[in-house]
Amino acid sequence: MYVPLSDRVGYVPGGTNIGVIRNDATHVTLIDSGLNDTTARKVLRSVRDELGSEVVAILNTHGHADHFGANAFVVKRTGCEVWAPAIESTTIRFPVMQPAMLFGGADPMETLRNRFLLAEPSSLDGELIAGKQRFMGSDIELVALPGHSPNQMGVLVDGVFFCADVVFPSAAIEKYRIPYLFGLTDHLASLDVAGTIDAIVVVPGHGPHVEALDELVTLNQETIERTLDCIREVLQSQATSDDICGRVFAALEVPVSDAQGYFLLKPTINAYLAHLDRIGDAQCEIVDKQALWSRR
Repeated sequence: MYVPLSDRVGYVPGGTNIGVIRNDATHVTLIDSGLNDTTARKVLRSVRDELGSEVVAILNTHGHADHFGANAFVVKRTGCEVWAPAIESTTIRFPVMQPAMLFGGADPMETLRNRFLLAEPSSLDGELIAGKQRFMGSDIELVALPGHSPNQMGVLVDGVFFCADVVFPSAAIEKYRIPYLFGLTDHLASLDVAGTIDAIVVVPGHGPHVEALDELVTLNQETIERTLDCIREVLQSQATSDDICGRVFAALEVPVSDAQGYFLLKPTINAYLAHLDRIGDAQCEIVDKQALWSRR
């Protein structure tokens, strides 16, 4: 069901929230498309039945399957254009890049080749650049929010801020404990940026919309600090990244029970280690042909 947030802007809530910009009386732009065909059918039905409109463009915030997995279906049904930020656009065109990145840059194991991580390839009509601009007849501002993904962007339109996955709701943090990250250093800066955006209402990629982002930003920052403190404690003695993962997951009661869960979070721990190395709190040494991390 379409949820209006302003005269021209709203969203279709779901596992991934799909933003809707009404370019004119009969044409809309989607902000992300969702995970799969089931999501796409729901969104297209809502746009057509409730708004009497057709989709003419998809604006993807980043290249994760739950945000672009339905692109191909929507394009096939509507002939719409697809736009995405650089780098993210590569994963959208070549979706195997997502599970490959999780699997250390190698050809991913079959367990990681599932619909949650490996979407159908999408066509691409152009790449997005951050800043104020006119897109499909609507004035929007694209806000750079890298960290969760290399070049993630949020969308500000008519006072509504679609902030993608720069924050996660409390329910997700309580369930998963450590949200996935590509780069922690960039993500911390993006949280600061997101907290300064002047918006009437904010729609995260997941969870309900909110009037202000302050509480969610603080919650996500506190989650990061808790994880950093735990890793610093583990690094009192030398350890491999796998050992660090196991000890951190145990200490924070992270519910890792299968390969997908593990390989989603191992790169995240590496992102934390890279950040600690960058700020001078950790170091990596090769000892007896092993990469060992410790406090600096």
